[in-house]
Amino acid sequence: MSETTIKTAVIGNPIQHSLSPQIHNYWIKQNKVNTTNYEKIKIDISSAADEIKNLFECGFGGLNVTIPFKELAYKLCDNVDLPIQKLKAVNTIVYKNNIITGYNTDPAGFINSINDQIKNNNIIKKNSLVFGAGGSARSIIYALNKMESNITVINRTAEKVELISKDLDIPLKIKSYKEINNIISDIDLIVNTTSLGMKDNHNIEIDFDKSKANLHVYDLIYNPQQTKLLIDAEMSGCTYQNGLDMLVHQAAESFFIWHGIYPTINEEIFSIIRELK
Repeated sequence: MSETTIKTAVIGNPIQHSLSPQIHNYWIKQNKVNTTNYEKIKIDISSAADEIKNLFECGFGGLNVTIPFKELAYKLCDNVDLPIQKLKAVNTIVYKNNIITGYNTDPAGFINSINDQIKNNNIIKKNSLVFGAGGSARSIIYALNKMESNITVINRTAEKVELISKDLDIPLKIKSYKEINNIISDIDLIVNTTSLGMKDNHNIEIDFDKSKANLHVYDLIYNPQQTKLLIDAEMSGCTYQNGLDMLVHQAAESFFIWHGIYPTINEEIFSIIRELK
């Protein structure tokens, strides 16, 4: 049995949708980790800082952080590395010896979720188009830049994109949604970080007839498994993927931070979480 006793959970609001407990508890069992079950805990937005500190006092040494607390968690940390200072958000916390250390496993999760063929053909020295300029977009832009991609961002407000460009020190091209079909023929990768394309939301209107034959479309949404964007991509013959791969790979990074074990990512874990949704 692995020698670790760190008590872990995911916090957020809402939190009932989270698949993290099923992922982490599967790995805890597979790796015979000496710890309690990973939990999901809803905390109030108005008293979040106090509730997080209370969790530490109750014995939690590792927390995953989801919407809307990633920026708050960053501010609570005593230690973060340089990339986190640029991202200004953490999704993984370690509490040890009264010190709060923050990490963000989203960039690594995104990078590790993409196979080498897509990286070589669609990302490295290629043109990426990102929809959105929220917290998730920051991590994706950071990761794409690390993979040496040329990045264009489409968002309703250009000011948010300009702020990301300044904070991350990454040159970004900024376009509007009206310009999508004017630039689509030059794009090798699309990443959607918004809720557009989910049920009851407007779709992103892309004329895939103008796109490259090998365009890869990545939607961070994983519920539903196929958004309207991905359905359109499939019908047009594009390769595509949803956010399940990133969800699992970023979780693996957190698991390693807490337990010192990098878990095996296999088809069984994907089957388990697909059945839950």
